[in-house]
Amino acid sequence: MPPHPRISVNELCSLFQSFDDDLAMWRTLGVRQVGLISPKLEQVGWDAAHRRVDEAGLRVSTLAVEERVVSESLRFAASVGADSVYITSGGVGALPWDEAAAAFCARVAPHAALAGELGVRLAVEPTHRFRADLSFVFCARDAFELARAAGIGVVLDLYSCWNERELEPLVRKNLDALTLVQICDFSLEPHGTPNRSVIGDGDIPLERLFGMLLDAGYAGVFDLEILGPRIQQEGYSSSIARSLERASEILERLGA
Repeated sequence: MPPHPRISVNELCSLFQSFDDDLAMWRTLGVRQVGLISPKLEQVGWDAAHRRVDEAGLRVSTLAVEERVVSESLRFAASVGADSVYITSGGVGALPWDEAAAAFCARVAPHAALAGELGVRLAVEPTHRFRADLSFVFCARDAFELARAAGIGVVLDLYSCWNERELEPLVRKNLDALTLVQICDFSLEPHGTPNRSVIGDGDIPLERLFGMLLDAGYAGVFDLEILGPRIQQEGYSSSIARSLERASEILERLGA
């Protein structure tokens, strides 16, 4: 059975695999919608990556990129018809939160303007608190606040905020800013990061969360992002295939 049409597979699911190996794996698994990451695109070359995506007939849902290549990524996204490009906020350094937020808004203002011109949504993603090197935004509430200030959208990574207080009303209130939802599972033990697991193998109440998002009116893509020791041990193809099957079953049951 092919994956549900609202699911994409992010290249972070096969982090240490080459772009060409990703293409081959997606073809074998019947994956038609994908999320790309800037390090692999840069390694192949933007133009070469564009040609390979076109030749493979892939639909690109999103790009996860480093802030230094946002402009190139936005142009690439527009050229392949991707909906969004997302970044993390970067760490705070020695700044208090409000000053770090103001600095972030100033840095991304030119990119937000370019995104508007190109018709691609730029978004920020909250991260796990263990990754303070990447971000100072660790929950959906702060992500929406920062995104509003910057004039961009939010990628709601369930790994970072699935147990957040009042998540449902927060999503409903900010549905217009919700650009993408990222899905995975993870077990509460062992501790550490990344410790994501195959959909259905962990403790996140995904069916309830998917239902909440759909009931709130979310009509976008569910982007699969699984990585960590469990994924490496099982292997990319198997872990992605099982996740696609289980996530697709949930969305089918919910009538998505």
